[in-house]
Amino acid sequence: MERLFWRGLSGKLLVLTIVFVMIAEILLFIPSAAVFRQNWLEQRVSSAQILTLAAQGVENFKSTEELDSQFMADTAITAVMHKHDGISELVVGMPPQVDEVMVIDMRETRRLPDFGATARAYFSSGDGYLRLIANPMTKGGQQLEVLIPQMALKQDLVTYCSRIIGLSALIAIFTGLLIYLALSAMIVRPVQKLAEALSQFRQDPERRAGNIIMSNRRDEIGMLEREFVGMKADIRTALKQKDRLATLGLAVAKINHDLRNVLTTAQLISDRLAMDSEERVRAMGERLVRAVDRGVQLCAATLSFSKSNEEVPERRSLRLATLLGEAASDAMGVGTSRVKWVNDVPTQMDIDADPDHIYRIFNNLFRNALAAMEDDRTAPANEAASAPQLRVEAKEIRNEGEANVIIRVLDTGPGLSDAAQLSLFKPFTGSAKGGTGLGLTVSRELARAHGGDLYLESTSEAGTVFTVNLPI
Repeated sequence: MERLFWRGLSGKLLVLTIVFVMIAEILLFIPSAAVFRQNWLEQRVSSAQILTLAAQGVENFKSTEELDSQFMADTAITAVMHKHDGISELVVGMPPQVDEVMVIDMRETRRLPDFGATARAYFSSGDGYLRLIANPMTKGGQQLEVLIPQMALKQDLVTYCSRIIGLSALIAIFTGLLIYLALSAMIVRPVQKLAEALSQFRQDPERRAGNIIMSNRRDEIGMLEREFVGMKADIRTALKQKDRLATLGLAVAKINHDLRNVLTTAQLISDRLAMDSEERVRAMGERLVRAVDRGVQLCAATLSFSKSNEEVPERRSLRLATLLGEAASDAMGVGTSRVKWVNDVPTQMDIDADPDHIYRIFNNLFRNALAAMEDDRTAPANEAASAPQLRVEAKEIRNEGEANVIIRVLDTGPGLSDAAQLSLFKPFTGSAKGGTGLGLTVSRELARAHGGDLYLESTSEAGTVFTVNLPI
């Protein structure tokens, strides 16, 4: 468990926080050590100046061994010399006979401490003396010289640095823990919960237990939680759709054989009706033959859809207005619809397409439009002007040698809701009438198989417009 902690995000966060705080302390430590050295030297000069003032105030002042020892113990100063009227006078102590002496002129004003001299003092061996030169505070004084062992400065500097380093380490650890606890509560724990929830979801995507509880956070973590919950919902919906597709394929495969036999019997009867001597019965028989043929083809096409097989159109020249009229007539029934049908497609417009595919595309669109207008009972049936209307229009567009036909299906229904628009071309997402939602999906695939497309152009309370774009 300990190894996992240090390898995890929590351990890395704690270590990095301590390291960064220590780096900041080190950057602050260097100038603070230089300031300490500067203050330490100034304090020695100040002590020497006070002693010089005291000695000048006592007539025939002479230093004693006891005074020298006490002064050196308190200030670490070896000797103090005062120069006035061109004469150098020894105030206290005795200058040592050494060759290694570093002169420091305290009369020079420095804006910044001497970092280089501080580093040399810290890492030096401590041998030799420092000779400090300063302006005296006595009347008529010309120069004040102070001798200090370098070892005294080194020892005090080392003590100060050790104390600062220890304090910085405590500050770094304490600050690191506080930052770690804060970031752990705000970031690490939510991320760990998301990781655990993602692992559970990966193991069993359809299991709803253990769902993450979204917080009201407005930051990136809150956004991540919301996106994760949305992703799970989308994936579960997709899995449910795939399960329904698999179930549909199995069901269609089982009934396909028996349904073909039933339709074959119906086809034999319709063939006899189509050969009847009475013209009206013969026309109805021919229409029934076409309907049965389309039923057989639709059964096979539904099986192909459940297997995700693309339908290859069998193209031939066809009269568009006639085919659209037939699809609208089958969708509206015989005298059962109060919707006014308007066919504004040019009667001489021909296209190169699969007639069965084009029939299915527009039959689905017409049925959806009629279903949307069924609930509109506000207008009396005998008022044609206010009756609901289903209209189709088409025009040819040529661009850079390519010729397309744009076919628009317009209705005066109540329009599509926002939820319906979001799942418009998704299979098995339901429909306004409780259907499977396959009609528009199949129609779009058939249009794209022809090299065209089907899309929603507009929808509002005034009606809905679907557009089919097909190459001629």
